[in-house]
Amino acid sequence: MSSERTKERHESGESHDSTDSVGDFIPSPPDGGWGWVIVFSSLVCNIIVDGIGYAFGVLLPQWVEVFGESQSKVSLVGSLLVGVYLCAGPVVSGLTNKFGCRLVAFSGSCLASVGFLLASFSSSINVLMITYGILGGLGFGLIYLPAIVSVGFYFEKKRAIATGIAVSGSGIGTFIFSPANAALLESYDWKYMLMIHAGIILNGCVCAMLMRPLEPPKRKKKKKVREKTMIDRVKEKAIASRKHVGESESSVQVVESFARLQEAKRRREERLKDDESDVTSMPSAYFVKTRDSDRYKHSFSEAGESYCGSPVSDIPKITFTGTENNDPSSPESPRSERSDDKRESKETIQERPNEEEAANKNDGNILNGVYSHEVEPLIENGYAKVVVPSQARDYSSAARLRIGSQHNIEKKDYARPLYRQDIFYSGSVNRIPAYTSQPDMRSYITSITTIPGELEIPPTSIWDSCTCLPKSIVDTLRDMLDFSLLKNSSFVLICVGNLFAMVGFYVPFAYLVDHALEQNVSKTDAAFLLSVIGITNTIGRILAGVIADVTKVDALVINNVALVLSALLLFIEPFCTTYPLLVLFAALYGLCVSAYISLTSIIICDIIGLEKLTNAFGLLTLARGTSSIYGPPIAGAVRVATESYDYSFYLGGLMFAIGAAFHLVLHLPCFKRTGLEDLTEADLIVREIEQPKDQPVAV
Repeated sequence: MSSERTKERHESGESHDSTDSVGDFIPSPPDGGWGWVIVFSSLVCNIIVDGIGYAFGVLLPQWVEVFGESQSKVSLVGSLLVGVYLCAGPVVSGLTNKFGCRLVAFSGSCLASVGFLLASFSSSINVLMITYGILGGLGFGLIYLPAIVSVGFYFEKKRAIATGIAVSGSGIGTFIFSPANAALLESYDWKYMLMIHAGIILNGCVCAMLMRPLEPPKRKKKKKVREKTMIDRVKEKAIASRKHVGESESSVQVVESFARLQEAKRRREERLKDDESDVTSMPSAYFVKTRDSDRYKHSFSEAGESYCGSPVSDIPKITFTGTENNDPSSPESPRSERSDDKRESKETIQERPNEEEAANKNDGNILNGVYSHEVEPLIENGYAKVVVPSQARDYSSAARLRIGSQHNIEKKDYARPLYRQDIFYSGSVNRIPAYTSQPDMRSYITSITTIPGELEIPPTSIWDSCTCLPKSIVDTLRDMLDFSLLKNSSFVLICVGNLFAMVGFYVPFAYLVDHALEQNVSKTDAAFLLSVIGITNTIGRILAGVIADVTKVDALVINNVALVLSALLLFIEPFCTTYPLLVLFAALYGLCVSAYISLTSIIICDIIGLEKLTNAFGLLTLARGTSSIYGPPIAGAVRVATESYDYSFYLGGLMFAIGAAFHLVLHLPCFKRTGLEDLTEADLIVREIEQPKDQPVAV
């Protein structure tokens, strides 16, 4: 079974042995063009998904009256809708990596539409939980994540503004659907309203079709020009001579030219033989192909010395100046005849951590059990990059494209969105050290594209032994559900803080309308309170991103201030007994929680690092989804027990305060902001080599 699966993986693609062609298969974000159509489609998807989900509070009083159930049980229907689509994030990510954003979002629109249509025929709350909550939530999850991923795949430099426009659909949707639901409930029955929602959700299919896959740039086929032979040069000389002198004189010049060419050929052959004899006597030799020149240069390192990570210009080298053929497959190239053992041993790069460690090694050709002849050469931008072979035991996030085996990677794998480390990053790439350390955008994209190879290691998790799923899905699930990240104390604080904060997050969305109705506010005005939250939420998401990107303010500081203010507002809400005060509460609350949601990826990247962003995003999504499911029902149970919504809002404020406390601990000096304590030795080597020469390596 395992061999058949491996065979199926590589039937549709072509593996590559050379790392020089990797960049040709990685798509480059256009930062515009069709990308703005992607932003529009993502905006509409967010309007539909979050608009319907956040406006559930308008339906709550109606279903409590119709089904005669408690607020706690009815609120579970809406919390399942939101919680399921968040918890489905890792699975949807794997499907998106395999099938693309277009197909996944299209399927999600159809599934959610069917779920809402079936919900319109529900006769009990339990049926609504299955149809509206679970089926609708799964469908929304299949829409929401591709909408976010597609924007990140099409934008890099302009990602902050593009993502800000796309996620503002959450606030816009809340602003639209809250009064719309109230109007539909007054004009029609709730069942017809769900049918209308099902039709609106189908518009997600149109948006999904606009999510065109990003293709790698088409490579121009270069015509190989045949090199001039000696006969060609003689003919050219003869033709040139006939134009200027007589036939008799040209004949003499032809003979003289032929003699000179023969002499030049003999001298060049002698010079090449002398160079090859010198090369044979040199220890620990290897070949380097520089980026600025196609000539193959022979460099060497004495025993106990290492030039790994140094510019090519600083490495001692001997250049074959006599060879005019630059084709490595040519018989005259120093890298031809790879089957020859003697010459193949010269084509490898000696990799050592540093000069001191190499001097202490018994064998200067070994690095952590990896022999030099097992390493493929890769020189980019004048700096050597580490390439660990398939026998390497490290399987960390850094041991992927840059230091992973590339021999079993298909062409189409380079264009899969979830292999990009920054795909969930919503801020400006200027904040990312991985971008500032690269000379251009293309080099940055290549450096953050991490594709696990077919490593010859025993299975280390349940995903490694899962042979029934495609590799692209397994890779994504392994990344997003890697619970070893919980060993990182900083991430644990973030995760636990979100478990508490999300309990209070949805309390106003679920109960603010019903609380206003108890204070004799009209249905239309009560529904408009959620619209106010949506308006300020849209403004807050844009402002939070601008403040974090343009100014020098730490994103964690903005997040913590927003959490503290949200907690205070929930404690104050029971004292808002008039409609203007409720409107003020809604406006301030929407402004505060927007920063808490929109800055998540930036905070993770700042604290843990870009390498762990996908892993952290997957686990954090699970934590938030779980809290979203049980948060509103707990607050509803408190309302039933106390017969007042005041204590429900107090509970929400307390949960926000506890969540803020966990985030505030991250400011203590004992918590590192780089996450380097969890990096493996191979990760540290890559960081050291990729670090700009004028900057110290942070360890």
